[in-house]
Amino acid sequence: MKSQKALRLTLLTTCTALAASLVAAPSMAELNQECLFTGEIVQKQADTPLQIRFTGIDDGENARCRAKRRGARSKVQFKADGEIQSLPEGSEVLYRYQELKDGDTTWELLSAKTPV
Repeated sequence: MKSQKALRLTLLTTCTALAASLVAAPSMAELNQECLFTGEIVQKQADTPLQIRFTGIDDGENARCRAKRRGARSKVQFKADGEIQSLPEGSEVLYRYQELKDGDTTWELLSAKTPV
């Protein structure tokens, strides 16, 4: 009797773990690249777009970042949300950039630190 109970418990645990991995797998499979950008707000004027100087690029948790190139300079543009618009010049920011295999992209502000 105890062995049947243990077998059921093991089977239930295995099925639960399998179901959890299947739920997470599609999002990771659709991800082409994920980058973590660290930077600083360098220009914030009413008549010009907000500018951030990104100083670091790292791989994300779910995919590698292809934007990392030694010594390369590039320009990225995205629509800034109201949260970053309210930050003062000199604020440090951390952004997550994700590119899906279908070409869709997202930018997410993960953290912001205002200057002291």
